[in-house]
Amino acid sequence: MDAARKLVRTMEGLGVDTVFGIPGGANLPLYDALVDSEIRSFLMKHEQQAAHAAEGYARVKRRPGVVTATSGPGATNLITGIVNAAMDSSPLVAITGQVVRSFMGTDAFQEADIVGLVTAHVKYATTVLDPSRLHREFVNAYRCSISLRPGPTLIDVPRDVFQADVGEWEGLPEPEEGFVLPTPVPDPEAIERAVELMSSARKPIILVGGGVHFSDATSEVLELSEKLQAPIVTTSPGKNCVPEDHPNVLGVVGMHGRVEANLALVESDLAICVGTRLSDRAIGPPAEFSSKRRVIHIDVDPSENAKAVKPDVFLCGDAKQVLRSILRSLRPGRAEVDPLWISRLKEIGAAYDEYMLSQNDEGTLSSAKVVKVLREEMPRSAIVTTGVGQHQMWAQLFYRVLEPGTFISSWGLGTMGFGLPAAFGAKVAAPNRTVLNIDGDGSFLMTCQTLSNVAEYDLPVITVILDNRSLGMVRQWQDLFYRKRFKDVDFSDITNLVRLSEAFGVEGHFVQSYEELRSHVRRAVRNDQAVVLDVPVSRDEKVFPMVPPGRSVEEIILPPGWSPKPVYELRA
Repeated sequence: MDAARKLVRTMEGLGVDTVFGIPGGANLPLYDALVDSEIRSFLMKHEQQAAHAAEGYARVKRRPGVVTATSGPGATNLITGIVNAAMDSSPLVAITGQVVRSFMGTDAFQEADIVGLVTAHVKYATTVLDPSRLHREFVNAYRCSISLRPGPTLIDVPRDVFQADVGEWEGLPEPEEGFVLPTPVPDPEAIERAVELMSSARKPIILVGGGVHFSDATSEVLELSEKLQAPIVTTSPGKNCVPEDHPNVLGVVGMHGRVEANLALVESDLAICVGTRLSDRAIGPPAEFSSKRRVIHIDVDPSENAKAVKPDVFLCGDAKQVLRSILRSLRPGRAEVDPLWISRLKEIGAAYDEYMLSQNDEGTLSSAKVVKVLREEMPRSAIVTTGVGQHQMWAQLFYRVLEPGTFISSWGLGTMGFGLPAAFGAKVAAPNRTVLNIDGDGSFLMTCQTLSNVAEYDLPVITVILDNRSLGMVRQWQDLFYRKRFKDVDFSDITNLVRLSEAFGVEGHFVQSYEELRSHVRRAVRNDQAVVLDVPVSRDEKVFPMVPPGRSVEEIILPPGWSPKPVYELRA
């Protein structure tokens, strides 16, 4: 048995059922071995899209996605997807081909030091020079990617290593020492200090990050919220983790967060932060965040302790286990919480929605209303992905997550073009569920080739494009912060997105009313049908609220003409 076949047997033993990628000279032995395997392989149209598809698959399945590429440009094209997975803590295993060992270091055709290029952004990367270790290194990489805080790993394999005879498969090996670490358990005294802070807080909030998803800690978060009567706010990745129809969930905080969520953060005297790296886009300047409230930070990654914010208590451990310990330790007799606090915040959010959804459309459709229609027509269990830009923020503001694990986007890296390939990967992972990609025209044009996969493999994805013929978010920044000096952000009307979609084999429609949108979406959901809907929106439409970059959430910019009294007092 050659090393490639032994690798495939090992992949099967680990439960790998899907590989995304593109074959080339250096990884052809792997593809040859896959011919005789039950593992499905999906031929993508670009390696970056393959990595995004693998990440979409991983986030739905909550296990590592696997992607492969050949040496040189194939491997380097994976880098954006690998870094995206690293920033959003998604488990991913990349298998790259490499030139034969005797040519390494000679600048051979399609040689690139992919391990050196990605080392700073992966949990583990290695070039496998010993054929007998190939299957074991895959086990190491696979287990490492999902151990504790998930993330990407990479094994780089010279072509002659794939082809070397290594003897029969002897069963699935265990990962070597150091690749699967024991889950840390916080000191009981630290748990007690955290409980004391919770017991004395009058306005506690729970700030949920993306780590709650992979920890499966949603029910514990909700139980803690109900016991403390604390509103739940989320980071952008954390939006995926809690049902937004729960009475205590206020929505996303940060630069384009919900008004009521940001207000809850401002008014809080304690922030219980769960599974979040406390990005500046969520909390603003870290020093201000920690100076105005007590902070409890729960995270499985010890490197997050004081990396951005110095907490009063850091609890290093699995979020689900830590929250269960806290819940067991909570006692009656805590400080009195304003019983109307959450309802007042909810009223502010409802007033914001009413104002935004009552605006005149002025010849184009309103992005907020479009997203509202999509939420109304999507099944509760539908999986939604987005690209990056204004459409992403409109979805963040107006698409309510009803089932955790159903909202997927590129948050930490902000990768335009992420939405469509991630949606394809999600559909591969969940073929019986509706998958919707909410996209912008700029993001869509970066990875539109994935439509051919949607058609070829008959894995229907609904794509709705908020089309403002512009790089909308960049244009918004040029408008607000660069004195309306617009440069290289507007597109011409030459490109017909409907015909482009049809050229790839996917039905397309230009939508001119909410009734048309509703009708097309309803039919696509009913028939599990792929469709691209091009929805015109104004290029002058801006996403509000907005916190200027580098500023605190108190300095929120509200929609022009809207300032209910509590928010007006906040701004003053």
